[in-house]
Amino acid sequence: MKLPLLLKQTMVRANAMIVVKTIGLVGKVFMTRLVGAEGMGLYQLAYSFYSLILMIISGGLPTALAMFTAKHAARGWRLFKIFSIFMILAGFVCSLFTFWFSKPIAYLLAYPQLDFVIRCLSPAILAVPLLSLLRGYLQGLENYTVIALSEIIEQTARIGTLMLLVPIFIQTGIEFAVGGAVLGTFTGALLSFAMLSAFLMYHRSSAALSPPANRADLPLVVQASLAIALTRLLMPVSDFVDAIIIPQRLQVAGVSSKEAAEMFGIVTGIALVVAYMPTLITGSLTHTLTMKITADWQNKQYNVFYQKSHSAIQIAWVWGLASGFFIFEYASEISLFIFGIPHAEMSIKSLAMLPLLVGLREITTSILWAQNRKKTPFIGLGTGVLVNFIILYFLVAVPGLGYAGMSLGIIMLEWIAMSWNFKALQLFQRINSRIIIMLLVDILVFEAILIMGTLCSRSLSFLNWPETARIIVGLLLYCFWSALYFKIRLKRVFAD
Repeated sequence: MKLPLLLKQTMVRANAMIVVKTIGLVGKVFMTRLVGAEGMGLYQLAYSFYSLILMIISGGLPTALAMFTAKHAARGWRLFKIFSIFMILAGFVCSLFTFWFSKPIAYLLAYPQLDFVIRCLSPAILAVPLLSLLRGYLQGLENYTVIALSEIIEQTARIGTLMLLVPIFIQTGIEFAVGGAVLGTFTGALLSFAMLSAFLMYHRSSAALSPPANRADLPLVVQASLAIALTRLLMPVSDFVDAIIIPQRLQVAGVSSKEAAEMFGIVTGIALVVAYMPTLITGSLTHTLTMKITADWQNKQYNVFYQKSHSAIQIAWVWGLASGFFIFEYASEISLFIFGIPHAEMSIKSLAMLPLLVGLREITTSILWAQNRKKTPFIGLGTGVLVNFIILYFLVAVPGLGYAGMSLGIIMLEWIAMSWNFKALQLFQRINSRIIIMLLVDILVFEAILIMGTLCSRSLSFLNWPETARIIVGLLLYCFWSALYFKIRLKRVFAD
């Protein structure tokens, strides 16, 4: 499998994710303007619990099944059917548990008004894990187009439900509006699962002829899923603990309960959304890269493995820099014109380096997983999570340092996790003068593009152009020259 095909499949995934994230961003903006920062805070608090339960149920099974199916396509179908039964039972039990104990969960999050919101999330806990498993199976078969289509359908239904119910429920109260918003998670998953099931039934004849799975297949995939789950579970656990710690520590600093929800919403519901938007490119690359480098390592094609890995790291680096510079420069415009909350600017700027850190962490984690070194990313991410907790607990409680403490905790978590992966792959030892020069050139080029765009934008003010037009010109110039430079850098990557 040549690298251009990897990039072609990555772009199929990336294009779908761009559509998905764009639809999601529209929904976020729509909701933010209706329920404000406080409503977004409640939304993020409820989703921190939902993400944790979802990861507990599915764990690393979808990814483990995908990696197994990529190597043994015929036997993957049998394992999918076995794991589906488990997903249905576990999802049903957890869904009932969430509905019945919604009040204690809401009190645990220190916001009793989340009771209704959490109940509205309970149906999704039944549907989404099974959907994730089905996508994992299809990922192993490299059916990226149908997966992408299902994600677009899911997001469209989710945001459509949100935009329909939030204006209706907002008259009753913010918590009911947020509850209506989260109901879209279930409707989106249901429609997406129906679409994928229809696709699978159409191709069922070939799957039915698959040979029975070996006895060793089941424990092998379960063991791999547990190792993957340990790493992936850390982020939902971290988000859930953050949802408990941050509002409480903010109130220790003298902030009211309402203001604490607003601050939490600005950082997690606005700044993090903006910072994570560019990672859809590296996430798409990871989605396709993992299957291929796993097969390369399994087949002992080490030269191909390292070539793909090295290229992916360079792509993540250049893309992370380009998007990071963009977010930092246009944080004011994003917070004011898109979300309508001007004081979100500093939080967005403080997280501008996240696309770089997250992209490199995701790529290096995939490389380590392909080498069957699944414990290594877990240790690095676990250390980052622990440091994040310490920073949040002490800094957020200091008056005036709430936003800074939250941002620093997030940055340190990603920095430590990325650095740990780099150390495990011995990437720091491989840094030489040529690499340093290339990295400096990348930084200087994007800085120069920003300066040029700013100067052109300011020069238009002498022609009495409106501010909106000047901003658009600056954006277009940055995107054009960045894309041109990215194309040049990609040629160098593939030539190495």
